[in-house]
Amino acid sequence: MEKLNIAYTCNVRKPGMEDERYGEFESPETIETVINALERAGANVELIDVGPDIFQQLEKRKNRIDIVFNNTEGLNEKELREAIVPFFCEFLNIPYTGSSPKTFINKMDKATAKRIVAYDGVPTARFQLMKPQDRLRDLAFPLMVKPYSEGTSIGINQKSKVNNLAELEQAIETIFTQFNQPALVEEFLDGKEYTIGFIGNYLLPILEIDFAKIPGQPQLRDPYVKSIENPFISHLPWNEKARSFASLAIKAHEALEVRDYNRMDFRERDGQLYFLEANVIPGLHPTEADLTNMCRHAGVAHADMVVLILSAAVKRLSEQYPERFKKKTELLTELANKAICKATHAGEIVYQDRVYKLLGKLF
Repeated sequence: MEKLNIAYTCNVRKPGMEDERYGEFESPETIETVINALERAGANVELIDVGPDIFQQLEKRKNRIDIVFNNTEGLNEKELREAIVPFFCEFLNIPYTGSSPKTFINKMDKATAKRIVAYDGVPTARFQLMKPQDRLRDLAFPLMVKPYSEGTSIGINQKSKVNNLAELEQAIETIFTQFNQPALVEEFLDGKEYTIGFIGNYLLPILEIDFAKIPGQPQLRDPYVKSIENPFISHLPWNEKARSFASLAIKAHEALEVRDYNRMDFRERDGQLYFLEANVIPGLHPTEADLTNMCRHAGVAHADMVVLILSAAVKRLSEQYPERFKKKTELLTELANKAICKATHAGEIVYQDRVYKLLGKLF
């Protein structure tokens, strides 16, 4: 069997990158475990640390790359940053994992993402984009204030929930000064938070974050809370409530046209689930990432999670690029099938003409 040639693109976190701007960069531990998982699937893997020369890096490799395993966040390109590698792969005709440039751009503009999912019937909190000196319209306090084009809770802390105009103005000023972008201001949802994950057409066990159980009883998932919350996170069994949440998440997933893998955040208020945002290039840390946590609860190891992401992309791309993958993906397919066989299953949900299979416990 020939080996699959993979370029693994990501932002490498280096010494001195402690600032929150680098929160989405990949740690050495993540990079090592992802490379090991890809090599286990029968691939030659070359790491590309994405920087200003990424187009040249891809162009000189385009004739020997079978697929780009993309987990790049980018830096300084604002709402375009996550779309940079997909844009260049499209231009160079290189297959790649994950979503299209359009999906990345729509997702990074949180206001646009909220409008898209709302059009397809997914509830989302009322919101307004605001810069310093803008007047608040008809939103009711308390409000949530965050950068409109950041991820991984960057720019969010416990002061992001504001209760009056003075706090609102200060929060907007801080975001505009620090990130040079408007703030997304939305009505605060005071219920539990839920994270819903996808790999291909598989739905992963839903994470439930009950803030009342976390020391200090925070009200937001800021970076500090994420660092201590794991012992207090629950996984929903696939009961009627979880299935109804999943059905809503599928609507949002399809509306945003996400591919291969995804993680979305929701909040509950008065029994209704509301869309917060999509993370269409979720973190892959071997122990701390939400996607890893969900997979582990379904009986899917981290190495198998990486295999399933790659397998989902190869299945999607095989018809378009048959010669790229010919005789190179037998081991990948075998490992993906074994991973699914070992996982726990709890039924399926049919949305339009697509079947989503539920991984995890029924009760």
